[in-house]
Amino acid sequence: MKYHLVLSLLLIVFTSSIHAQSNGWNNGGGNAYRNGFVNTIGPTTDSVLWQANASGIFGTPLFIEGNYLVTMRFISMTNAPVECYDLNSGNLLWSVDVTNQSGRSLPVGLRDERVYVVRYTESLNDSLYALNVFDGSYMWTSNATVSNYITETGVFDSSGYFYILGNNFDKTVKINPSNGQMIWQTNTVPMASGSGEMAIHNSSTKGYTLEQLGGLSYLWAIDLLTGQKLYSLHIPQLVPGGNVCQSALMIGFDGTIYVHLTEDNIASVTDNGSGFNINWQTVILGNSSFSLMCVGADGSIYAPTDGRIIRLNPVNGAVVNLSAPITQGGFFSPRLTATSNNVIYATNGENYVYAFNQNLNLLWSDYIPNTNTSGVCVSPNGLAAVCGQGFIRVYTPTQTSNLLENTLPNISYYPNPAKSFLNISVDGWSEDINYSLIDISGRQVSSGTISNSPYQIDLTMLSKGLYFLELNGSEKSMKIIKE
Repeated sequence: MKYHLVLSLLLIVFTSSIHAQSNGWNNGGGNAYRNGFVNTIGPTTDSVLWQANASGIFGTPLFIEGNYLVTMRFISMTNAPVECYDLNSGNLLWSVDVTNQSGRSLPVGLRDERVYVVRYTESLNDSLYALNVFDGSYMWTSNATVSNYITETGVFDSSGYFYILGNNFDKTVKINPSNGQMIWQTNTVPMASGSGEMAIHNSSTKGYTLEQLGGLSYLWAIDLLTGQKLYSLHIPQLVPGGNVCQSALMIGFDGTIYVHLTEDNIASVTDNGSGFNINWQTVILGNSSFSLMCVGADGSIYAPTDGRIIRLNPVNGAVVNLSAPITQGGFFSPRLTATSNNVIYATNGENYVYAFNQNLNLLWSDYIPNTNTSGVCVSPNGLAAVCGQGFIRVYTPTQTSNLLENTLPNISYYPNPAKSFLNISVDGWSEDINYSLIDISGRQVSSGTISNSPYQIDLTMLSKGLYFLELNGSEKSMKIIKE
């Protein structure tokens, strides 16, 4: 199709500019467009590089720069340190509580070796700090107070200036990264928590916010140099009575702005330099507060709808593909990420992470309890990190051997997760099979010979966590979760 050629050319220009950055936190502001795209090859299998056990009730957003991975570990309302891990090994490098156990240490940005952390007490006038990414040491305190929601982050322009909600939830502020001083502030009234984040189109020196007036949604253009609000457009609802918007907007490769009105529609909007034009709106269904859309490698738009992921044609909003349901009926808050090898990643806000091809056919899924607002954070070297209840897991794009598939064609193992016993069923196989069960540190914790089918492996003496089942010495392993 003709639009694929145009978008491919635009993609070359766009990805060349963002790939030079070392930021990997694409699904929360490391990519100024907030469109979830990373110009790298992401994991096409669920091969785990490492897992770090870390206390925490639920998963939170992740931030990557270079070899540093930063997140918050939410243990309680007054015990939630910001922590930094070695991206390649999973070793904990430092843990800092900026609140003195009076709130949460909420990371909201990472760039140029500075971790931007909010002393999060929900006062609407919380302090903003910068910590050194190498050791967590203090660098500065901003003279501007901030009031972002716990699921939200700031965003950087091409020069490294930082933009975030501030001052009683009715301002956007621009921060000097070298000393934390406020450069300007401008009035903004977010539609609701989770929707107030700015997205930036670097080539036009404009930022865009989604705001409300009289309960109606408005898209605003803001001059990044002065903070002046330039012009706005009402984004109408298509479904009467739809939920209040609680999802951030994003910008496509060509500068098109995409707005997600929760349980109502996705809107495509063009900035003509002096105002906005609505290109199209596509009806969506289902509450998906605090979710994030993404743009695929070919420019397709991926967004949540009615417990699924939908793929939209960026030219006219037509539905191209629809995934199978990815919600278990709880807190559905998908956060989407895309890579240059046409993989679409999604956490569902509940207990799973998914990887799809561009047509939304499932490549793999993995059990991650209570992902909550952790999206899949893909680093420039292709590692994909996800945060859940009690641990962080990092997947690698390295391809593993197909030996197991070639020699043992019909294998099933259940239940998974398992509490006491794991059943192995092998069809079409007449010889004994040797197995090894390996823990996350690489230590063999169980081994034996499968001499009949089905065969039962006793897990009762093992600790809860992730294990790898290897059969006949194959390099390929199967992940087992012990509950």
